[in-house]
Amino acid sequence: MKQSKILIVEDQQTIREAYGELLEHAGFLVCTAEDYDSAIALIDDSIDLALLDIQLVGKSGLEILSYIRGQQPACPVIMMSGYADKINTIEALRQGAVEYLEKPINPHELVHSVKHWLDFRNLKLENQRLQDFQAMHQRLQESEAQIRKVNERLNFLLTSTAAVIYASDISEHYATTFISDNIERLSGYPANTFTAEADFRLECVHPDDLAMVRNELKLALDRGSSRFEYRFQHKDGHYFWVGDEVRVEKNRHGQLEFLGFMADISEHKQNEEKVIQMAYTDLLTGLPNRSLYFDRLKQAIAQSHRNHTTMAVLFMDLDYFKPINDELGHEWGDQALIEVGKRLQGCIRETDTLARIGGDEFSIILGDIASEQAACRIADKIISCIQEPMLLNHSSYVLGISIGIRIESSDYSDAETFMRLADDAMYQAKEAGRNRCCVYRESGDTQLQGLHSELDMEKALRQALINNELVVYYQPKVDLKEGLITGTHALLRWDRGSEGMLQPAQFLPLANKTGLIVSIGEWVLRQASAQIRAWLDAGLQVVPVSVNVTAEQLRHPDFSRLVASILDECALAPNLLELEVSEADLMRHGSFLTQALHDLSDVGVKITMGNFGSGFFSLESLKAMPIHELKMDRALIGKIGHAGDSGQVANAIIAMGHILNHPVVAEGVETHDQLSFLRHHNTDGMLGYLSSPPVTADEITSHLTKRASLLDGWINNLL
Repeated sequence: MKQSKILIVEDQQTIREAYGELLEHAGFLVCTAEDYDSAIALIDDSIDLALLDIQLVGKSGLEILSYIRGQQPACPVIMMSGYADKINTIEALRQGAVEYLEKPINPHELVHSVKHWLDFRNLKLENQRLQDFQAMHQRLQESEAQIRKVNERLNFLLTSTAAVIYASDISEHYATTFISDNIERLSGYPANTFTAEADFRLECVHPDDLAMVRNELKLALDRGSSRFEYRFQHKDGHYFWVGDEVRVEKNRHGQLEFLGFMADISEHKQNEEKVIQMAYTDLLTGLPNRSLYFDRLKQAIAQSHRNHTTMAVLFMDLDYFKPINDELGHEWGDQALIEVGKRLQGCIRETDTLARIGGDEFSIILGDIASEQAACRIADKIISCIQEPMLLNHSSYVLGISIGIRIESSDYSDAETFMRLADDAMYQAKEAGRNRCCVYRESGDTQLQGLHSELDMEKALRQALINNELVVYYQPKVDLKEGLITGTHALLRWDRGSEGMLQPAQFLPLANKTGLIVSIGEWVLRQASAQIRAWLDAGLQVVPVSVNVTAEQLRHPDFSRLVASILDECALAPNLLELEVSEADLMRHGSFLTQALHDLSDVGVKITMGNFGSGFFSLESLKAMPIHELKMDRALIGKIGHAGDSGQVANAIIAMGHILNHPVVAEGVETHDQLSFLRHHNTDGMLGYLSSPPVTADEITSHLTKRASLLDGWINNLL
């Protein structure tokens, strides 16, 4: 069977490659292009379907669509975009696009749409061929010799096409009145078997599909046509999938009949099942992924309530995993994760669910567990199993695992809360020394009230986004030679009216835990970008603004496109926006964030590592990331000038940053001694109350207007 050839036009390389790999896995030939010129060079009659991004660099996808409609009108075109407005969407459909898919596109939806429009195109072509045959027959029916020749040609064409063409009456039996000879190649039965027995064709339909087939045929009588899929029995007894398209026509006697086109789609069905499996399976370990896990968790909770049984969730995070990635590389890190998955699988029952949630996090659903003690015994077994030495690259490594356990009760039993409480228990295990398990406990009214308060705050925080209660303050970053502003750092506040102004530490941990950080982070990016635009419009000499981003935001597949879109909406140069990622996030999720950081760097946005020096980030990892600036942790700065502190760690960090050609900025500078030390060791900049606390945008406007030093008095004292 000839493979269909798909053209993908997408200017983002990672997305282009991902869609190409997905469609190749589904059995298609794929060719790709990144812009108009390279796409036009590929478009010829070998292209069976085109996937076009509306928004491209240079000429848009709409212009490629127009070219295809003019040169290859039979080629279906599916448009896709994450940020297309209604005008572009309507224009694409007006120009002849068959469908519009909004990014991020579900893998199953993408493959299903491609297959659907290819099947539709092929059936239209078969349909056209049959109409041509009928017209030919009508023109030549006056001559027996000509009729004989036409019949010979018809027979050749009917038997050579992949689709089986048939006609049937519209009675209750839908008796077959004609069927092409290639039905024998498809089903093993000769054509006359179907025309000899009125019920025979429907008797070959799988019993579970028969009611659906009859219903579709009834609908076709009302609508004029229908397309459906069902299982058909081969002569040797096995069933295979067929796609069937029927339409109502009049025969030469003026009577209504069905004309049908039936083709084997078993291979397509198998590929479809593989795509579905890919969508719900972690490709590295073969375990269920986060999406499938949450579906199973919801089912387990519902079943536990129905049967009045106890269930538990074990949320697990590996300990001491990062050194394997740092020392051996991600390939061996992946091998370690595969081995961990196998060991965990060996610790549970067949009825339990084990999933890889992401990174080095795993979770287990224990259904119908006898007691809390039984769950703890399984956790202890897991800890012992994971602690067994693991041979990687001819060396022995020992991992640990921290486990949080949540036992089902009648309260707070939705899947999201269930997982959050198990996650909380896991972090308690980490804080208690790692490589152990911890059970989440509800210790009386105080504990319950605390949870209620957290849920109330979560609700209020969601409302804060709608009610514009969030406020952005800006803390100036200054150089240490003249004290002039070289940048600002955007800092979020929550104005709760009569309850006062909340600092980030009072609500951002909850935002991270609940996933609200993605929406809040996007809001801050838009606010900061709009403020930069306002400063530019005011004619000020604008400095870059730094905005904090989290691992959760960076792991979002379209984050770099979102940033690029915001910059485009505000008409900003990328170098005016800096994104700050904490050292803790990069240590914990670095292997999964590196591509996102490179995508942002490609956009032109600079990346800053915040709180640097609070952990033990390796030099090799730092060199591998597109980091443009280091911000020293305020805890290190706070020790400078205190008795017994020589500032050696701070000095080493400054030196390392300069070796890597990274500017080094100090956070939390508050004293004369700290300023003196930082100037002496050639630090590139600072933020802190010594120069200015976080202030409103209006006060930054005043500073930018005056262009005066914020360290005048302090610098003069050092001279």
